Amino acid sequence: MSIKVTVVVLTYNHELYIAQALESILSQEVDFKIQIIVADDGSTDGTKSIINDLLSAHPDKFSVLGKESNHGVRVNVLNCFDEIKGEYIAILDGDDYWSDNRKLKRQVDFLEENQDFNGVFHDAEILHIDSVKTKLFSQKKYYSQCYVFNEIVFISDLIARKMILPSSSALIRSSILKLLDKSLLEDNYSILWKVTCFGIKKSKFYFINEPLSVYRNHNKGISKSAFVQFHLSHINFLQNLLRDDYFQYYKYDIYYSLSIEYKILLDSKPNSLNKRMLFRNYILFEICKLWYYRKQLFKK
Repeated sequence: MSIKVTVVVLTYNHELYIAQALESILSQEVDFKIQIIVADDGSTDGTKSIINDLLSAHPDKFSVLGKESNHGVRVNVLNCFDEIKGEYIAILDGDDYWSDNRKLKRQVDFLEENQDFNGVFHDAEILHIDSVKTKLFSQKKYYSQCYVFNEIVFISDLIARKMILPSSSALIRSSILKLLDKSLLEDNYSILWKVTCFGIKKSKFYFINEPLSVYRNHNKGISKSAFVQFHLSHINFLQNLLRDDYFQYYKYDIYYSLSIEYKILLDSKPNSLNKRMLFRNYILFEICKLWYYRKQLFKK
């Protein structure tokens, strides 16, 4: 039987959570073959030991990729690409878990029946750890309470970041890796968002408005521990998209997103950045956004 789904588990120092993450994969009720790749990025706590215990108990279920030292999410993800054998790719961060045993089956069934979609996502419950709930998601219980999700997701929705798709909800066709410009994965931030911006080319995604996984919101999350670098990475990626011929048709959405990113940085008042430069760029991209919005109106 050929492999239908490759599950990529990205983990680093997740000793408190990794067992639950892996067990949530093993509990999936499916009628197809799954490949599970556990990519450990040089964990220094007990994560490796827990992975090895589960590997010993289920030697036919897992393959483990790992580095002796920490190289970051980007390298960890790229190391997995050549090992993927499934028709579809599911993502699971080592500190999250799937809460519905039929999650994969439902997603696979949808993509099998809807060839014009390149991916399917779903809502996720947010589990707040310690005081971090005041820093992100404002104590909301579900992703769908933080963003407005349409049932059908188009490329403009992703570029403009009007909705943030939970990474551990993703099921995408592995064929989209051929569409990806790997040179634009320059750092460790928002890797899935960047991959999906290419993966949705000439296609669309579907959103299941049910929470089938759990996202742990804690202080070690990359968007909280490296706030400025996180948003500068988005800015750099969006500016690179402007050089791609395909994305010339989405300049309004790109400029919309760029202005939002600069506004976020301005409001955070980071000491490490030139505030005059931030304001100048914010105004520039606001003007660009309005210009392309005007062009869109005249086309209609």
